[in-house]
Amino acid sequence: MQLLSTWSERAAHTVRSLLLAGWLLLIATLVVPGLDPWPVDVNTCGPIQSCHSHQGNQIFWGVVVPSGILILVLLSHELWRRICPLAFVSQTFRALGLQRTVAGRNGRREVVRVEPNSWLGRHHVQLQWGLFVAGLSLRLLLLNSHTVALAVFLVLTLVAALAVGWAYGGKAWCQYICPMAPVQTVLTGPRSFLGSPAHLQTGSRITQSMCRTLDASGKVQSACVACQAPCIDIDSERTYWQGLSGKRGLAWAWGSYPGLVTAFFVLVEASSREGVDALRSGLWAYDTEPIHRLLAPIGDGRWTLHLPRLLTIPALLLLAGWLSVRLFEALRGWLLGQLSTLPPERAQELATQRSRLLASFAGVNAFFFFADPTLGLAGPLGGQLIRSLVLVVSGMWLHRGWRRERATYTRESTSTSLRKQLERLVPDLATYLDGRAIGELSSEEVFTLAKVLPAHMSDTNRRLYREVLADLFSSGRLERAASLVQLEELRQSLGLVEEDHHAALRELAIEDPRILQLDPQQRQIRSLRQAAAAEAIDELLLLTGAADLAELAARPAWRDQLERIRRTNQLDDASWQELQERFGPSSEQSRRRLQQWIETLAAQIAARSSLEQAAAEERMIRPLLPTIDRQLTSLLVTMAPALRALEETAPAAAGDGGAPGPQASLLLQTAALLPLLPESLLAQVRLRDLPLPAPRLDLAAERIASQPDPLAVLEGLWQDPDPDTALWVLWLLDRLAPARGQALRHTPRLGPSNATLDRLRRYGPVPELRAVVQLLQVPLVADLSPAALLSMLRLGELRTLAPGAVLFELGDQADTVTILLEGSCEVLRPDGAAASDAPSLRRVALLRPGEPIGEVAYFADHRRRSTVRVAEEPVRAMVFRSTQFEQLLQQSPEFSRGLLRQLAIKIENLYALAARRPLALADGGAAGGAANGAAAG
Repeated sequence: MQLLSTWSERAAHTVRSLLLAGWLLLIATLVVPGLDPWPVDVNTCGPIQSCHSHQGNQIFWGVVVPSGILILVLLSHELWRRICPLAFVSQTFRALGLQRTVAGRNGRREVVRVEPNSWLGRHHVQLQWGLFVAGLSLRLLLLNSHTVALAVFLVLTLVAALAVGWAYGGKAWCQYICPMAPVQTVLTGPRSFLGSPAHLQTGSRITQSMCRTLDASGKVQSACVACQAPCIDIDSERTYWQGLSGKRGLAWAWGSYPGLVTAFFVLVEASSREGVDALRSGLWAYDTEPIHRLLAPIGDGRWTLHLPRLLTIPALLLLAGWLSVRLFEALRGWLLGQLSTLPPERAQELATQRSRLLASFAGVNAFFFFADPTLGLAGPLGGQLIRSLVLVVSGMWLHRGWRRERATYTRESTSTSLRKQLERLVPDLATYLDGRAIGELSSEEVFTLAKVLPAHMSDTNRRLYREVLADLFSSGRLERAASLVQLEELRQSLGLVEEDHHAALRELAIEDPRILQLDPQQRQIRSLRQAAAAEAIDELLLLTGAADLAELAARPAWRDQLERIRRTNQLDDASWQELQERFGPSSEQSRRRLQQWIETLAAQIAARSSLEQAAAEERMIRPLLPTIDRQLTSLLVTMAPALRALEETAPAAAGDGGAPGPQASLLLQTAALLPLLPESLLAQVRLRDLPLPAPRLDLAAERIASQPDPLAVLEGLWQDPDPDTALWVLWLLDRLAPARGQALRHTPRLGPSNATLDRLRRYGPVPELRAVVQLLQVPLVADLSPAALLSMLRLGELRTLAPGAVLFELGDQADTVTILLEGSCEVLRPDGAAASDAPSLRRVALLRPGEPIGEVAYFADHRRRSTVRVAEEPVRAMVFRSTQFEQLLQQSPEFSRGLLRQLAIKIENLYALAARRPLALADGGAAGGAANGAAAG
């Protein structure tokens, strides 16, 4: 329900002000005798003589607090967190520009923030829950009925919110100190009953209860400084899934909540005396003897615990919380048993999620079983109506969340990014929607739409995938290590393969190196802070009439405003520089970036040349050349749009005397580098129709850079997105330079990993890699990348066959494809001259190492037309079953191209042979034998 998140900020500000005024008035009624502004008399203390007449305690604990929880349950956390008076107070010093600052790395003053790895950043839930339990104890011991104590408590709470708001930037009070924050997390779960699905919103960057402010024109702006990421104010469901495991103290808080709630009200009941029910009568709010009873035993007449209340109440609350945790842990174990048919990781997550949903459901219904926000003024039916409403709403909330999983959220989030990119990149999108708007499509329909896009839009599909990846990365919704798995469905919908994912990562790293260096939390923080700062800069430019930041920085007053924007939004130097570039002259920024890419291109060409020379001596280096080529391709793909724009303006950019201007110079530099690229790479680039300048052979010699150490090049490939490349690099360094290999083991990788790489990092050489040496002897696979080679090893089966062994016979099903590694095989065909029911076989070809066997029958989908058996020496071969071979073709475009190339060469040879000996071919002679040998299968 987006109504709550889009509710007018001006109206929310008014409500916050009124609630704060009510808070102050309540404090006044607690300490000023005779001040009673409440329109009704709710004092039902009854026959107890020692009762005071102040209603403030019951108004606060019996109306205000339950009403806040009722808002969380029936409406949304979005509403409460936008109107909370304490959150409002905590922003006072920020609004005045008087927050605490410290000297940053460059000497400039910066607002202090709670660092994620600080003690408070790591332990805040434990601190908040400790304060919550302490608050419950204080309520039972003193605050429920002592007027002055409650007034002091409320004043100190305001002071604490002010102090925290001064000491730390953002909503540090709400996120790190306020004891109600974990309660809101427990009651909200994945999303409040009427909460808006932030991950599905595309119309605004301001979502849910995200911090916002009004500019001079009354326009709503983001005021978020990402004081916590993920944040319940931005996307509660994302916060829920990321906190499901690993969040310190959250599991205990969640499991203990029902027990603490129940124990609290039972202990209130235990305060009954003189035959009066303390809970139902209201005695708990009007008792004048709480201080005198601190050391008294606790009991309700039916039972008594002869220990001081000062000790027993906190101890009993903690015991109830612990028992509640144990109960829901046991429930989680039972749920895990019910989910035993699912994959273990998924079952663990579902069991945790469902046990927490049940804890929230039990806790909120236990609370309203005892509490009545109407204080009985609506009669017995009023309280029952609220309890029934809470039960129904929480039941519907439980039903909605029961089958929801992290994968569902990820899929929906990805579909939102995909929807935006489809609108931006696909021409004539309306023709595929049958009159509907793309915003009306469900996540399943968006993926289906991506599937039915025309096949000729493969380049658009790659761009779609890359832009979705960039959007998810920049917003912190995706981890690089998990991105390959999480976006598998999207790749399938777009007809892309794993290598397209790695290529997209390479291109993103070229455009914005920091997007992959930062973790998801840091990326989200950067994105939110830059977005808020950008809105503030836009407003400043509008108010001042300045053309760009250079003009603003030229005047001291405006420069101070810029510095305040940077400090308020807590941007580090790198993030501030990135933001400044967005507002700078676009032509200058493009030239500077293109110059950096040209320098990178020259360095990568030199690195490739260094590896190519090293591969002449060490064959195992050769598979890394395709990896370098992919990096070069990604760089050229990234450079192409800038080069196209440059070519359009370059003729007008010549300098005096015919000398090339800055733009033409960049084109010449690029043209000088292109002849240094391998022809095979240039051919692939031409197929993608990239607008590159014509190569300049006459300038190429000037651009040859000194070649780096090949071992240093290998170490640089450690961060390639493809884990198989990292695996190969580490294996090579273990062989060539063990000390450097050992050091690389301890170098963190930004990209994903796999089981083989993990084993190599921990335990040393793995058996799978020894078989690669044999594979590299085969011409068909000698130029494949590590990913393609390792795919062959994972999918194929190495076999050793004795002389005379039959691989397959005439008429067999074509259910295998074999690649010969060592030895030779005979291709036998029926002797056409024989006239018998069982014709004799004659050898028509001899297959050598490196040749595929049976691929023609596989592709043509017919039975074997020859028999293939091992010749005079044992054979080693790699055998693929048909399903594995199909998987290999899909996973490794490189292998597919190599196989097609070899088949094309065979066909060319047959044509050449047929042209020389047409009669022999017609008569089934030697040329026919060559044909049979070429298509042994």
